[in-house]
Amino acid sequence: MNFRKLMLGTGVAFAVLAQAALAKDVALIVGTSAYRNFADVENGAVVMQNAEDFRNAGFRVIEAQDATVAGLQNAVAELETALLDAERIVVVLSGAFLHNSTVTWFAPMDLRSPSLAAVGFEGLSVQAVLGYLGQKPGGAALFLASDGTSGPGYLVSKGIGRLRAPQGVLLVEGTPEVVRRAISNQFLVRGRSIADAVRLSEGEIKARGYVSGLTSLLPANGQVSGPSEAELELLEEAAYWKAVLDLSTIAGFNAYLQRYPDGGFVEGANARIQAIEDATPKYSPQEQVEIELNLTRNDRSRVQEQLSFLGFDTGGIDGLFGPATRGALTRWQSLNQQEASGFVAATDMHKLRAQAERRAKRLALEAQAKHEAREAADAAFWQSTGANGKEPDLLAYLRKYPNGLYAVSANAGLKEIEARKRKKAMVAETSKWDIAINTNTKKSYLSYLKAFPNGTFVEVARARVAEFDEKRARRSIIQAAKAEEEKLLVNVSVRLLLEQQLYKLKLAPGKVDGVFDQDTRKALRGYQKSRVLEISGYLTKDTIVQLMAE
Repeated sequence: MNFRKLMLGTGVAFAVLAQAALAKDVALIVGTSAYRNFADVENGAVVMQNAEDFRNAGFRVIEAQDATVAGLQNAVAELETALLDAERIVVVLSGAFLHNSTVTWFAPMDLRSPSLAAVGFEGLSVQAVLGYLGQKPGGAALFLASDGTSGPGYLVSKGIGRLRAPQGVLLVEGTPEVVRRAISNQFLVRGRSIADAVRLSEGEIKARGYVSGLTSLLPANGQVSGPSEAELELLEEAAYWKAVLDLSTIAGFNAYLQRYPDGGFVEGANARIQAIEDATPKYSPQEQVEIELNLTRNDRSRVQEQLSFLGFDTGGIDGLFGPATRGALTRWQSLNQQEASGFVAATDMHKLRAQAERRAKRLALEAQAKHEAREAADAAFWQSTGANGKEPDLLAYLRKYPNGLYAVSANAGLKEIEARKRKKAMVAETSKWDIAINTNTKKSYLSYLKAFPNGTFVEVARARVAEFDEKRARRSIIQAAKAEEEKLLVNVSVRLLLEQQLYKLKLAPGKVDGVFDQDTRKALRGYQKSRVLEISGYLTKDTIVQLMAE
């Protein structure tokens, strides 16, 4: 084995990086003691005292004490800007940490709560910081200081968790006071190697990664020897290989092979390329066409809506192409003389949209015709019944058209008739009738009918009993519609779209937010009535299909 492969294979190259005189060294120090929404960290900000130590050692220092989310972002942005020119990077983070099985976060002082929902968006990923430092192998160190608090939580736990230092990066952990003392008294002593600094801090800190006996955090004035040009090249290649491994993509491995055709990891790169190709799923031509369309979930939901609208059951409108949707696509393609693959092509989408639009127009015309026919029938029935003002005819009209064109007039007429009857009725019957209408139950009206089978208010009482029977039947219809809506599993995106349609039709569905409240249900009932659908206020398949087509 030649010298190059020996050095790369054993990692020796990372143990002999020189401590040359540096033009620009950068230190980021973040120390936080007080947190707004959870327990403080004792002495968390004590590491801010190291700022002067780093300045005296010639470092440019970025400070962020008790940093907020914005403060952390600004500090890291400044570090990122300095990264290209800096030859040595040191980051000190002291305060509260949270972690799960894959990520460790440093918490800003205004973190909303120690939860995944908060820290995932507001916390500083320690792995991301290590990624920055990994770009300066042999010239980078990360010091993490915490009070040692740990414990399980829901999705995230307290504490630093497990971390792996990239090649050439020193990783040190300890309490805030221990880290401050170790930096000041050991690591920033000119000429002292990293290994000696770790040894002299033994029992207090935990150090791993690039612990070298030939390198220090400061220029050594010749006391620490540096690597040769060849060794520096090996270190650069090893760092490049590490980055390629982290990506684990064919493009990355090919980039390594192009840059280092005779490198020490050529065999590994070729082996990994072959492994990725062997594991890559082999798609049919039709499936590949669909993949290349890059359909979003909303695109897929629209395809399902159009198929359902055309009478092909997709098993729900959720933006997921499962067996039911594939089967619906296959049946539609077969009936349309398309290749029945069950996968979508651009031509399929155009044809589906065109067919859905044509059917929507037909349905709109049919709905308008039904609506006009219903109103004409309503008016005709009124002329043959309630228009004469007689009680049986008014009741007959309301039974058939409880919310009809003339319902207000019919109810007003009945009230007038009732008032006249009251004047003629006996006191006992009037009292019984008052009890019936004030109680307003089927049982109270039946009790009146039993007491006065030939009474003054018999017709109205019988009509009210019939209404209760109809309401009971309506409840069964509504319960069935509610069960159908639950079975359809309509997702939030589709609910938003349906509310937008109701809003566009000026049916006042309330706030368009994907939540079906009382206003939304009322709007749905109004729509169902106008389109001669079963009136329930819930989403049935017929309601969804027709509303989508508006």
